[in-house]
Amino acid sequence: MLYDPYAEFGSRRLPNGLSVHAAHWPNRPWEAVGFLIHSGAEQDPAGLEGLAHLTEHLVSQNAGRTKKEIRSFFEGCGGTVGLGRTSFSRTEFNFFAPADKGLLAEAFAIFGRMLIVAELTRSVDQEKTIVVGEFNRHYPNRIGLELDWRERSALYGDCWLGRFVRPLGAPPSIERIAQSDLRSFYDGHYAPANMSVVAVGGMTPDEIIELIAQSPFAENKPGTRTPLPEPTTSSPLPSEKRHVFVASERIAIGFSSDAGAYRSVARIPGIVDLYAIRALGRMLGEILTDEVRERRRWTYHIASVPYNYRHFCELAINCDALAANAVDEIEETVDACIGQAIDREDVFEKVKKRSLASMLMLDPTGREIRNRAIGELSDHGRIIPLGEERRAIEDLSMDDIRAVIPWIHRERRWTLVTRP
Repeated sequence: MLYDPYAEFGSRRLPNGLSVHAAHWPNRPWEAVGFLIHSGAEQDPAGLEGLAHLTEHLVSQNAGRTKKEIRSFFEGCGGTVGLGRTSFSRTEFNFFAPADKGLLAEAFAIFGRMLIVAELTRSVDQEKTIVVGEFNRHYPNRIGLELDWRERSALYGDCWLGRFVRPLGAPPSIERIAQSDLRSFYDGHYAPANMSVVAVGGMTPDEIIELIAQSPFAENKPGTRTPLPEPTTSSPLPSEKRHVFVASERIAIGFSSDAGAYRSVARIPGIVDLYAIRALGRMLGEILTDEVRERRRWTYHIASVPYNYRHFCELAINCDALAANAVDEIEETVDACIGQAIDREDVFEKVKKRSLASMLMLDPTGREIRNRAIGELSDHGRIIPLGEERRAIEDLSMDDIRAVIPWIHRERRWTLVTRP
C-alpha cells in the first residue's frame, strides 16, 4: 500500500486570506512549520533584481530580536530555524520546535513580527554588502559570470529570466534598491493573503489555527495572492546556439588542466507534460552514462537535469570534466543518444518501474514533508498527494516521451563547449 503523507493535510483559509495546511501526527513531540511567501525574484521590477532576496534578508534583521537571539530561542529548546530562502518562484522560512503550546505561541509571534509588521529600517546597507558578498562567492572570477549571462541571454532574452543569473540579483541592481523599494515590496507581497503556513507534527489543525489567531498572522493586512503563471505554449529558438570557450586563453598563467567540459540546455514550453520531461531526463541520464562513461570512458559523470520554472522547463545535459580527446566528438554523441531515446522502451520501462517502486519506499521526516509541501504549493497552488503523482507516472507512455524529444533537438539547445 502506498504511504501518502501528503494526503493527510487539511487546509483552511482564514478571513484575512492566510492559507493554513496542517497534517496531524499524533504523539509526535515536535512541530515542523514553514511559511511560504508566494512571491520571489520573478516579481522583482526590471532594474531592481535582488529586491525579493534583500527583503528576505532584512525581515529577520527587523524582528524585534537579533538573529542571534532568534536562533538561540529555537536551538535552546532543541529545535532549528530557517531565516529565509529566496528562489525565483517563492520566499520561504521555517522552524522546527517542540509541540508545546507556549513555545509555539512565541515562535509564531517571532515570525509574525518578521513577516507581517516589520519596519525594515535596520541594517539595510549592511545587508546589501552581505548580499553582494554572497554574489561574489558564487562568481569568484568573472569568466563564470560571463558564461552564465551568455546562456541566459541566448535562451531567455525575451522574458524575465533573461534578467537574472541568480535570484539574488547582481551587484549593480542590488546597489540601486532604495528604502522605498523595500517598503513597497514588503507591503505588496508580505501579506496574509499572499502567504501559506504549512505545519506537520503533534499539534492538531485546530491547535495550529488557535496559535496563529494569537499572533500577528491574524492581522488584516491588505494584499492579494500572486497568481500562478500561465504555462507557455511555445519556445523561441536560442539567439545563439553554440559557444566555444578555450580555458587556456582566458585563465591566468598556471592553468594546466587537460580536461574540457560540456553543457547543453533546452527551454521547453510549460504546456509539455512535466512528468514526461522528468522521465526523459532520467532516460537520458542512463543512456548518456552507458555511452559516455562506460563505453567510451570520457568522463566520470554526465547528467541530464530537468528544472521546472513553472512558465516553462529546462533540460540541461552537464559534463564538468570531459577528456580532452572527446571535446570534438561529444556533441555528435549527445545528439545520437537523444536520437536513441525515441526507441529505447527498455530504458523507459526501467525508469518508470524505478520511479513507482521508490514511491513505495518513502521514508520522509516531518521536515522533508513540510519542505515538499511548500514546493508543491508554490509550483501548483496545492499539495499534490502521492497517489495522484503515482497515477500520472503509471499513465506515461513512450508517446509522451517522443512528444518531448523534438524540444531538445540541437537547434533548440544552447551549447557550451569548453576546451582546455
